[in-house]
Amino acid sequence: MSAVPTPQANAVPGRARGFLSGAREIDDAGVGVQGALPPWLRGTLLLNGPALWELPGGRLEHWFDGYAMWHALRIDGAGVRYRSRFCASQSYRRSVAAGAPVFGEFGTANPAGLLARLRAPQVTDNPAVVMSRHGERWLSVTETPSLTYFDPRTLQTLERLDLGRREEPMHLMSAHGFTLPDGSYLNVATALGPKCEMKLFRLAPGTTRPQVIGRMRMPKSGYTHGFGLAPGHALVWETALRAQPLAFRFGAKSYADNFRWEPDGGSAIHAVALDTGAVRSWRIAPMMAFHATQAWADGGDLVLEIATYDDGVVFDDLRLERRRAGLPMRSSMRHVRYRLRDGRRDAEPEPIAGAAIELQQVHPERIGRGRARVCWGAGNGDRGELFDCTHRVDLDSGAVTTWRRPGATHLEPLFVPRPGGAADDDGVLLVPTLADGDETTVVGVLDARTMNCVAELRAPQIVPFGFHAAFHWA
Repeated sequence: MSAVPTPQANAVPGRARGFLSGAREIDDAGVGVQGALPPWLRGTLLLNGPALWELPGGRLEHWFDGYAMWHALRIDGAGVRYRSRFCASQSYRRSVAAGAPVFGEFGTANPAGLLARLRAPQVTDNPAVVMSRHGERWLSVTETPSLTYFDPRTLQTLERLDLGRREEPMHLMSAHGFTLPDGSYLNVATALGPKCEMKLFRLAPGTTRPQVIGRMRMPKSGYTHGFGLAPGHALVWETALRAQPLAFRFGAKSYADNFRWEPDGGSAIHAVALDTGAVRSWRIAPMMAFHATQAWADGGDLVLEIATYDDGVVFDDLRLERRRAGLPMRSSMRHVRYRLRDGRRDAEPEPIAGAAIELQQVHPERIGRGRARVCWGAGNGDRGELFDCTHRVDLDSGAVTTWRRPGATHLEPLFVPRPGGAADDDGVLLVPTLADGDETTVVGVLDARTMNCVAELRAPQIVPFGFHAAFHWA
């Protein structure tokens, strides 16, 4: 099945074309290479994200809503080849067959009637956000407890594992899980009810039953897109965007509209011990957040670095209509470090010097093991442009080095470490971009230390703007 071109295609100019439907499934195509790729860079850049928002009988409303497409840029001694495939999720297949959205999505209302909603929850399985490993297998997820496995070489959709209808109720799930050294998949799910319960769970390689490690209970759970991993602990933040359980169960609103900004309850950070499941909690000022930069242990303290927002306006900022129109972002992120001292009730926040960033990256070997001294991320422009540059931030000094393709949107800068390297920034960044005058997506290959662009990969089509990437070394 192929994408349906958006009727707005001729009206959306420049870099905003990255928010359009129209990407094609391509079996195999060459990728133009300008410059010199590092000889050690051999493997596959995997990209994931929404790629289809329009159907003949209806459309999706939010950037996050589009039906997922995987893209693979395979790099070897013979050059670079490209492949793309829509994920054959239940949401995609049924909606394409019906000619209109069948499920509610992040920012699109649930089209199911009241009787259908009363019979059973109507939950999307559109995995347009994060790709992770589970053992030797690859999976893709959104913010519902559904794991979609796929082949990283062929991009074929394999089976789907539903974690939400088992003896441990799970209604929501963080998009950002972690792969532990033994191949287990670690994530946080939420059970909604009169009292909500967030559950840190582990899914061992080759198994389908999650093991709950620790539980956090609260009257209303906060919106949870990610969490941090420190040595021996998961650090789970609780935002002031509170889930409305009855609306999730019986209402027709979109996923995002089932959360309400309730700052009076503040926010919190919970530390869950991976061995015993013991939970310690600290209060923080009300905030909203998508992504952690990193977490680590500093003596007896735990430390969490995170990009925060003062409210939930960012949800509305990222609606498709605003992004296609190129309207400025009204929300802004702040890069904050929280120190969690044992025996204290309140976390100690401090701003991280340097640039505010989103889609943060650190050396993957530091995650859950220690502290990285350098991070990278996408920065917004001075006039509210979404992600118009890529920053490197020294987390000790605050020094910032910036790479910018003029007139371009920059997506997540995926850090790929050089095999055998030891330094936090010994490797390259792979940064998908689309500039106003580009005919196709351009992936910048940057020296992660100097931020100099050493090569560009030119895909055979515009890859619609996605969120996260992964590198498959095989």
